[in-house]
Amino acid sequence: MEQNYDELKNQIGKNIAEYRKLAGMSQIDFAEKLNYSDKAVSKWERGESLPDIIVLKQIADLFGISVNDLLGEKDTKKKRIDLKKLLRNKIFILTLSIGIVWLVATIVCVFILIFNAPQKLAWLPFIYALPISAIISIVFTSLWKHRLWLFISQSMLVWTLVLSICLSVEYSGIWYMFIIAIPLQILIILWNLMKWKKKN
Repeated sequence: MEQNYDELKNQIGKNIAEYRKLAGMSQIDFAEKLNYSDKAVSKWERGESLPDIIVLKQIADLFGISVNDLLGEKDTKKKRIDLKKLLRNKIFILTLSIGIVWLVATIVCVFILIFNAPQKLAWLPFIYALPISAIISIVFTSLWKHRLWLFISQSMLVWTLVLSICLSVEYSGIWYMFIIAIPLQILIILWNLMKWKKKN
């Protein structure tokens, strides 16, 4: 009985590690999503301890699989397909959300052209769609806890916001606004480095 329990722990640990790696997550990222420490995750993966059934369900939901997939030996190819499907779903949701922003921008642009407004105004919706897209990307990447894409989205927001302001305002010195973006970008880098070091 003891041997079977140890085998079960090792199998679950092996499966957790495999799914985590297939998802491209570090132990820290994975632990953060479950509100556990990376030390606890490390113990699970080494078969030294076993997460309770509630945590196993959370892990299964996170990877888009069943608890049975964590308990037994499964085909690696199927695991890869499941995780690729999960990744595709995330990309689809993000792309769809940003696509809606650009659809609205297009509709507004067409209405501006129909009512014979100045042509410069017609392009403003597309200019403002850039920082709005970055904000949407920040929201989703924060929820999914993808640190690299979150950093890229934050940087995009800073630069596209400054670009939008510069293209919206007719003033010869407005391009100096990009100087403000430089320290903001540095702050974003420092903030993300600090968070990464804290988690490590």
